[in-house]
Amino acid sequence: MEILVSDHFFPLFERKERYLILCGGRGSGKSEFAARKVFYRCMVEGGHRFLILRKVRKTIQESCIKVIRQILADNGIIHDYNKSDRVITFVNPKGHTNEILFDGLDDPEKIKSMKGITSIWIEELTEFTRQDFMQVDLILREATGHYQQIVASFNPDEAQAPWIKKMFVDEKHINSFVDVSTVEHNPIKEMREAYLDRLNALDDPTYYKIYRLGEWALPSGHIFKWDVVPLPDIKFDEVFYGGDFGYSVDPAALIKIYRKADEFWLEEIIYETGLTNQALAEKIKSDDRVNINDPSYWDSAEPKSIQELYEQGLNVQPALKGPDSVRAGIDYLKSVKVHVVQGSVNIISEQSSYRWKQDKLGNDLPEPVAFKNHAMDGSRYGIYTHMKEGYAGDREIMWL
Repeated sequence: MEILVSDHFFPLFERKERYLILCGGRGSGKSEFAARKVFYRCMVEGGHRFLILRKVRKTIQESCIKVIRQILADNGIIHDYNKSDRVITFVNPKGHTNEILFDGLDDPEKIKSMKGITSIWIEELTEFTRQDFMQVDLILREATGHYQQIVASFNPDEAQAPWIKKMFVDEKHINSFVDVSTVEHNPIKEMREAYLDRLNALDDPTYYKIYRLGEWALPSGHIFKWDVVPLPDIKFDEVFYGGDFGYSVDPAALIKIYRKADEFWLEEIIYETGLTNQALAEKIKSDDRVNINDPSYWDSAEPKSIQELYEQGLNVQPALKGPDSVRAGIDYLKSVKVHVVQGSVNIISEQSSYRWKQDKLGNDLPEPVAFKNHAMDGSRYGIYTHMKEGYAGDREIMWL
């Protein structure tokens, strides 16, 4: 069995507190360690029934499942993956069967009825409310022959989940251990270097503390305050999309935008790293929520990427961009009514931390912090360009 971890994380394999709190900056390797501890316990102890959770079930595919399956593949472990139920099953060297279940809180009653769970990993704990966490905690109520532990990983953004800081840092919850990690603790050299370049470039002191240093901070100067609602069962005037490119560190994002008069609903379709433009196009075309004939608007600073999506049969258009276009786009979105569709966890997360830059005196500047903004940029590209220019199909686009 080979498990790649840094010296910082290695002692945590033996931590047995009920709550193992992995609080850290971006790219620190905390989520990867959590996945490796799940694998380690399955291999050493065996007979596990691990539950891995995110707030919304559909978002777990692009994060936790991929990491766990890669660890199994790296160790040559034959396993069965039931895609519809999202369950991985494999046998350890001692002949003990392990199950790893992946789920969300979409159906709270289903979670409440789960039996025989031995331990839990919550990814992105800041997506959960305190009530959510208490509900999850109750799942570990049966004796299983193993020590029971909830491992929770997240970035220390106090605006997103102040209850976490209060419970585990300020009040130091009994039977818990809090670990703080930074990008230096990531054992993979290539990932450290990629994240370091991005994080060291942060010129916002609050975000630098949260994402570079892994320290608690409370962002202020929030730009949007959109509500989160179910998608209404109405006839919309039209549907279009906004997108933002990404790859290794930053995710590619595609946002579906529904319009009724001057009211808009945003639904997250794609939010994922590691997608080439061809893979992004295939993912868009294979999603039954997407009509490829409807226009989508993308960062005009990447004409080559737009051209590649266009050649894959997508109705892609360059977004309006120019002097002061970011502020103008934000002003426009603030002038209309915008809602976030339930389940769009990354739009919700970005919206809660999307804020104006500040000067040394704490005064807001007319420019947003250029970090964790991919769903925000995609939403702005889509709404502002579409509404200012009219239907993009009527415009003459000059392709390179």
